[in-house]
Amino acid sequence: MRFTRWGLALALAAGCLGPGVASAYTYTNPSFGTSASFPATAFPRIMPASPGGEGQGWRSDDGAEIVIYAIENVESRDPRSLVQWRRSLDRVTYQRTGDNWAVVSGYRPDGRIFYERYIFRGGLIHSVSVRYPETLRDPYDRLLKPITESLRGPAR
Repeated sequence: MRFTRWGLALALAAGCLGPGVASAYTYTNPSFGTSASFPATAFPRIMPASPGGEGQGWRSDDGAEIVIYAIENVESRDPRSLVQWRRSLDRVTYQRTGDNWAVVSGYRPDGRIFYERYIFRGGLIHSVSVRYPETLRDPYDRLLKPITESLRGPAR
């Protein structure tokens, strides 16, 4: 079996959750083309799709969730203003921005950890968001880099 650099990282990171977790699933949103990959056994339960077709989510039995989506950038946000908006919703403990990307993490009001990556392409903001209880920090923290670095999305 041949692994890309990302695939190998995902397989190694996913191994921390137990046997069989390395089976990666790649979701591609049919409306916006947003895609990201994640270990399917880490998030086995599909959540209801968003009514507007923006994205899809999955959850685990232990309270972790992943959501992959895109939104139209109707407010003309840039990475810094998006992070400021996130600060108004959650307790942000980490943030980084570039010309066309942002990463933000911290704690949701319900106490769960969140980690989100955004990429700005044309009139779209593509995102992958991972949320999990603090008690699951060790196994899920190891999955964040390969999952969030797999985020892709076209301009529109």
